[in-house]
Amino acid sequence: MTHIRINPITQLQVQRLIESDLRCATDDFDLSRRLAHKGFGYRDTTRGRMLVTLPHGVEVMNLPAQRGC
Repeated sequence: MTHIRINPITQLQVQRLIESDLRCATDDFDLSRRLAHKGFGYRDTTRGRMLVTLPHGVEVMNLPAQRGC
């Protein structure tokens, strides 16, 4: 479930913050490392891959598909 206090503006800012990491990650381990540097992680759920905060694991939003760098 997406955290109730995350509004669309905040989600857009977070998406912009991590978009280069999503684009340039070579594999899941690299993506995990890149996101951890910014205080995030990801979790695979039945609703798709979710961006979560570290260390508490609060879901922020669905992760967009990875694209090549």
